Amino acid sequence: MKAITEQKVGRPRAFDRDEALFQALNVFWRLGYEGASLSDLTEAMGINRPSLYAAFGNKEQLFREVLARYHELSVPSIAAALEHAEIYMALEQLLRINIRQITNPSVPTGCLLIRGVPVCNDTTAPIYQAVVDQRLGQESLIRERLMQADRAGQLAEGVDPADLARTIMAFSNGLSIQSVNGATHAELERSVELFLRGLKVLLIN
Repeated sequence: MKAITEQKVGRPRAFDRDEALFQALNVFWRLGYEGASLSDLTEAMGINRPSLYAAFGNKEQLFREVLARYHELSVPSIAAALEHAEIYMALEQLLRINIRQITNPSVPTGCLLIRGVPVCNDTTAPIYQAVVDQRLGQESLIRERLMQADRAGQLAEGVDPADLARTIMAFSNGLSIQSVNGATHAELERSVELFLRGLKVLLIN
């Protein structure tokens, strides 16, 4: 943990930088990049604007650091799920972990990579690609695992790993949107069961 000293009314107060960053993550997750005002961020982080600028730079730089932290928190569980020797079990674990994460009551519903910057416009253009790159990075992990499965003879004939990875990501992102729409954990589990039923015909275990 790296402590940063905030100057407030002439009296220094130390705050936990990691905790402040986590609070910023929650604000961006809940309100999105455009919806999150500097007042929302500083209130949640427990700092004033000069301290935010000193510690994190501007709003865009703060969001980029939040994205990096989100990557650190989310990618290990994805990689761990994909390590299963049987490709069906790997993908099942991946989707069930996703459900647990997007319905976790301790954080906003859905996925920061879906909710954070939903559209590209003049305001969000500088950071929109960074969000897209993270989503594509997750898709790349799935594609690489499917290519490995293909080499091991675990994909049905004619199944393209890249196409299947894109399909799985589309479904996974859809789960996130459904959770934001109010779908419960149990409802999303049933959706996953249906998806996995169709997935079985594309895999050989």
